[in-house]
Amino acid sequence: MKVTACVISWNSGDQLDGALDTLATQTHADLSVVVIDNASADGSADRARRHRGVRVLANDQNLGFAGAANQAARLAAEVGSDALCVCNYDIRLEEGYIARAVAALAADPRRASVQGKLWRLDPVPGQARGDPVGVHRSQPVIDTTGHVAFRTRLFRNRGEGQPDDGRYDEPGEVFGTSGAVGLYRLAALDDVAVDGEMFDTDLFAYWEDVDIDWRLRLRGWHAWYAPDARGWHERGGAGPRRSALVERLNYANRLHVVLKNDDLGALTRALPGVAATTLLKTGELVLTVPQAFPGAVGELANLPRTLRKRRRVQAAATVDPAAVVARWFAPFDYASWVRAWWRRVRAERAA
Repeated sequence: MKVTACVISWNSGDQLDGALDTLATQTHADLSVVVIDNASADGSADRARRHRGVRVLANDQNLGFAGAANQAARLAAEVGSDALCVCNYDIRLEEGYIARAVAALAADPRRASVQGKLWRLDPVPGQARGDPVGVHRSQPVIDTTGHVAFRTRLFRNRGEGQPDDGRYDEPGEVFGTSGAVGLYRLAALDDVAVDGEMFDTDLFAYWEDVDIDWRLRLRGWHAWYAPDARGWHERGGAGPRRSALVERLNYANRLHVVLKNDDLGALTRALPGVAATTLLKTGELVLTVPQAFPGAVGELANLPRTLRKRRRVQAAATVDPAAVVARWFAPFDYASWVRAWWRRVRAERAA
């Protein structure tokens, strides 16, 4: 299986070198590497060009993660690849990651994507940012083992923040795949394209991977977790990387993704929980990143376009949308979520 691995870069600094170095060590024989740079101002494109054998496409403007991923998919198709591995620039992979993920993808023609086991990558003082050497712990912390969906229409990275104590050592089907390192079958991405777009550029960044998960489910495709494909991810969008842009997109894109893909009957029945969590998320946004709230509301101007896309997605579905919700959307632990929500609010207010 021919694979194109794409690192999507935006002002990625020295982390990009680490990502490309880790891709250069991969054992999969038929692998090409491309960097899509979203108009970085820090010379990221030039850094990428110093890596032998790496194709670099430098955009004149920031097209977001979704726009760059679509470019990568088109480039992969042009060179005859069967699969696309979309990578954040803050990842590091064991040398067999792609080979093992490809084996899992090839094992079933209805598998659209494969998720490996990613651990949290925490830089330590004195090391280059994102360097995994010396970061290993006796019991590493999970970053993601795939996406899990809840009836409140919240989505999480399965196992995120938990010690890797062996509970995620078994392969199996998951709701979907994190875009941090996502191996996708190109034929599946093409199958769920809407208006020629595989990844929804209206989402720009954040939630585009959940949107792909859901659309693939509606077309009868599967996502698989392969724990023998292992790597690290330095999760962004939190702490020092938490910004008005990130929070604006996280808030609004959730609503767009739900509106586009959900079964209206199931959503209506779940509305009390959805409304409660949305209210709390709104309160957190207003209290902790108030400058993001007007922009988040402004993002809702895209709702008419989302509704047009919904009509196409729902018309193309080969699986009953209600059946997807019934199979994959789990009960929600409100108490632990509210406690975590309150801790975040207090920490942000105290900072």
